[in-house]
Amino acid sequence: MTELPSCILDTDSNDLLHQLQSLCLDAGLTVSDDQLQMCLDHLLLVIEKNKVINLTRITSLEDALVLHILDSLLLLPYVDRASHGCLLDMGTGAGYPGLPLHIVSGRSSTLLDSVGKKVHAVQEFIDQLHLKDVRPVHSRLEDYARDHRSQYSVVVARALSSLPVLVEYAAPFLSHGGLFIAAKARPDLDELCSGDQAADMCGMRRIDFDEFDLPYGLGHRTVVVYKSVAQPSIKLPRQSGTAKRSPLA
Repeated sequence: MTELPSCILDTDSNDLLHQLQSLCLDAGLTVSDDQLQMCLDHLLLVIEKNKVINLTRITSLEDALVLHILDSLLLLPYVDRASHGCLLDMGTGAGYPGLPLHIVSGRSSTLLDSVGKKVHAVQEFIDQLHLKDVRPVHSRLEDYARDHRSQYSVVVARALSSLPVLVEYAAPFLSHGGLFIAAKARPDLDELCSGDQAADMCGMRRIDFDEFDLPYGLGHRTVVVYKSVAQPSIKLPRQSGTAKRSPLA
């Protein structure tokens, strides 16, 4: 059991754990109780840290079970399809979806964010949870990609940017055959088509598309999966900020 700070030990974690178990069961996810408890301990640390650093707008623990933990673990079946290798979470924020995916998948993981305060907070969570083989990194995506090309078999991102931008960010990180998994709210057809066009230029191909309604009426989730199948037809990464200012499609 993780030794949580005394200020959050009063939380009824048994009730929250039961709720989380039910949510995962209903979603068809197979996760051990110990793994779910670790994910819950992480969430409690996030909520406490959020009192001094803006990490999340979600303050209800019941909502956070869905919008942070379950929403992250919905990506697990796609992560499990990737070949053996490391995982990269682009724009990890408070550690989502990267930390729950690391806890459950056991993959060596890098949690990347451009905001130093968030990275420092995630390092605190990792230390308090006694997690191994996972590290947070403070860097811009384009800068980190220059020194870490083709080092990841799976890259994930949740609600970070539009699909064409995300595909461009992810492409240089992926090893051949690697998967990029994007979680979006409800991308329209234009965004999907633009994402596919950018993927083609980046040597990637869309291989999966699924949609879910989150429990308790908390929204909709679309999961789009791309596979690295060829060398990009353009030089990647481009200069920092170019992907957002001038998307490929």
